[in-house]
Amino acid sequence: MLGMLKTLEDTFAALAFADAGERQEAMRMAGVKEMSVSVSDVYAAVAFAEAGCVAEAREMLGIRPVRLAPTPKVCGFLESVGLAGVRVAYGLAEA
Repeated sequence: MLGMLKTLEDTFAALAFADAGERQEAMRMAGVKEMSVSVSDVYAAVAFAEAGCVAEAREMLGIRPVRLAPTPKVCGFLESVGLAGVRVAYGLAEA
């Protein structure tokens, strides 16, 4: 919650600087960077993304693909007994 309040505070402070004509300082305070793509490129990228072509949309905006590290393999009980991938629910019952 405090993080959100800090973000709002920074944004409104940046707005005051932007109103005073201090564009660069306002952008620094808000934590935003100037985009190097045009508005028409953004609209085209949105159209591609809405059509399910997210990779092409990201490429149009100059966003590099993100490589996610594979999750580490942890051998648990189900894997050790040959039940990997089987959904199991555990519970307690009174005797």
